[in-house]
Amino acid sequence: MRRRSLAIAFLCVTNLAAVDLQGATLSTWIQLGPGTELSARVITEGEDCPVLRADGKPLVMQTRSAPEAPFGKVKDARFPVRSCEAAVPPGTRSLLLDDKPLPLLPANVRRVLMLGDTGCRLSKSQIQDCNDPQAWPYARIAARAALTRPDLVIHLGDYHYREEPCPGERVGCQGSPYGYGWDVWNADFFAPSGPLLAAAPWLMVRGNHEDCERAAEGWFRFLDSGPMPHECRDLTGFFVSRAGDLGLVVMDGAKTSGSQGALAGLIDLLRHQFAQIQDQIPAEAWLLTHRPVNAVLDSPVNAGRDNLQQPAIGEDLPPSIRMIVSGHYHFFQALEFAGLRPPQLVVGTGGDMLTPIPLEPILGAHVNGAKVTAASVWSGFGFMLWDRNGAAWDGTLFDVQGTPVRRCQLAGHELHCAAESANR
Repeated sequence: MRRRSLAIAFLCVTNLAAVDLQGATLSTWIQLGPGTELSARVITEGEDCPVLRADGKPLVMQTRSAPEAPFGKVKDARFPVRSCEAAVPPGTRSLLLDDKPLPLLPANVRRVLMLGDTGCRLSKSQIQDCNDPQAWPYARIAARAALTRPDLVIHLGDYHYREEPCPGERVGCQGSPYGYGWDVWNADFFAPSGPLLAAAPWLMVRGNHEDCERAAEGWFRFLDSGPMPHECRDLTGFFVSRAGDLGLVVMDGAKTSGSQGALAGLIDLLRHQFAQIQDQIPAEAWLLTHRPVNAVLDSPVNAGRDNLQQPAIGEDLPPSIRMIVSGHYHFFQALEFAGLRPPQLVVGTGGDMLTPIPLEPILGAHVNGAKVTAASVWSGFGFMLWDRNGAAWDGTLFDVQGTPVRRCQLAGHELHCAAESANR
């Protein structure tokens, strides 16, 4: 009897040790990469990565980045967590973590949700009340967006904004973490994104706040589509994802800023990178780049301000690219160019401090040499949903409460948007 008791005690201790090794799961999501690749991602406090079950069979996750693993050419930061990943086998119909289903991409993608610029701004010049869900509503937006049951979520970049400490006299952000480590990444993105991460696979676009001078370490540890590198690199290139029949051309344009004279070499680099993937673009595609190519900030004179993308690739876009989708400017904007170039859509409305909309008229103005033939702008927080409608796409821009504020249609290279009240 004593031997049996000892054996049972040993098994109990062994099982407890296994639980301790696995640790708490902090965030879980599915991420779309090049082609139709799906990557399961987990952030854990454990010493080991969890094991998933794909169609009832074990799917072992590998460590993408170990806690406090060295990473070069970035700001000092602490990452006391383990990032895990596993390639989801093609054709997988069921994927479980701890008996909970993870979202998979349907073969026929018909509903795409997009948003960008979601973090809470704490900088030397601008302070946002991160503790106030009215001032920083990203958690509300993510929860509301999850209810729409999208097939795919596109984040247009800028996940991280809390770079400086909250001023001592500012009540609305007291206690907020700041800097570039895991605590900020969790507060700014992973924790508030929870419901939406559980709703659908995501496609991640790198923003300028994730460049090597800012929060790049978290980007590479958690969100980059490629293997984990040993040190930071900007302008990592393009890749083409497939969401059913729709192609999504993803550009790392996080660092594409500066004068053309000083950075002329970047133009050649971007052209070369784009040429490498052009033969992978299907008959219908959207170009996703954090910085807009043809948007207007405050005046048509400042279209594409501090932007090298237009001279690098703007005149070389194949006709299969039906729309350019970006964030970076913290408002909604849709510009159409009579089909002479792809329309530009900006959805930088995810939660960071809003940018004033342009004061000068945009309709009829020339943006980077092309005349704007239709324009729509809106200032506010929210997200956008696109539904497949035959050969076209119907878009709806929602505010924080889930109320439609703009209705759009994309047909071919023509994008037309109108205020919701105009459609009633």
